[in-house]
Amino acid sequence: MQENLIGYLLNALDERTSQQVKSYLEQNPAAQEKLSFLKHALAPLAADAESPAPPPQLSVRTIARIAEHICSAPALTSTSTTAPISELPHAPVISPSTLPFVRSWWRRADVLVAACLLLLVAGIGATILGRMRLPQSSALIADCQNNLRLFFTALHQYHDTHGQYPDIYQEYPRNVAGMVVPLLREAKTLPDNVSIRCPGNGAPMSYTLTLTELRSMSDEEFARQSPYLSRCYAYSLGYRDGQGKYHAPGTEPQAGSSQRPIMADRPPLEGIVTNSVNHGGIGQNVLFSDGHVIFTPQRTLGDGDDIFQNWNLKVAAGLDLADIVLGYSAAKP
Repeated sequence: MQENLIGYLLNALDERTSQQVKSYLEQNPAAQEKLSFLKHALAPLAADAESPAPPPQLSVRTIARIAEHICSAPALTSTSTTAPISELPHAPVISPSTLPFVRSWWRRADVLVAACLLLLVAGIGATILGRMRLPQSSALIADCQNNLRLFFTALHQYHDTHGQYPDIYQEYPRNVAGMVVPLLREAKTLPDNVSIRCPGNGAPMSYTLTLTELRSMSDEEFARQSPYLSRCYAYSLGYRDGQGKYHAPGTEPQAGSSQRPIMADRPPLEGIVTNSVNHGGIGQNVLFSDGHVIFTPQRTLGDGDDIFQNWNLKVAAGLDLADIVLGYSAAKP
């Protein structure tokens, strides 16, 4: 019966076994003393009885994590499949004879020390791996920059013809940033060798649906396709002036317009203030209106303007001319 004392304390025994333990205790003073000792030793566990509160913004971060796979996952089709869920490993069985009869505060201290050591070793390992991957990452960053320069050629030709860059705002209710790709294709300025997938995320990929096909889709069909239009890249959401009027990218006054970002590696979803996932979170390539591309390790440029959200911390059109916002494929002005 000794091995059932813990289960008796935790109300983890079936009714028949619980009654047997109760009878055993009534007839065995030594067992009663041991039960009292166990109860005293387990008392500190009451501090952990309540379920811990979920981390802040758990739901938002979960959605963003799923979105991070958009760049490397195949495009959606009308038929979707659910990936199998891997079975979790079973918890190890602990023999009653190995249970320590000590206060749990010592065990928590041991776990804390072990966790600190694990984090230290993991940090050193991540640094070493990061340095090992640096040459390859640099090459992929350069490939991505060259791909963005091909986008610039298409945007520049479009601007020469239309006096502005593609105006996604006019595509309501299909007014998402990713519409820049079919708009450029419709204008026949986008070369066939331009990839909507970042070279760091796999083989080149083109978007084949036409502007007419996208405009004729139902809202549900378009919603499924919108994250894949510009896939791994973000495009300017324009800005609104003091009267609330929307201005498409490329219609700004000429002074300083060459230093305005127009495209970049796609950011996480709204609410997640981290770097693009295209290059392992170490930074993002940014394409400017004069065709030059830079790689920056932070989302801010110039006087601290976050290029992936406006001054109201929203993924939407800028609040004035100086507020630059580049939106992921499904983002709207």
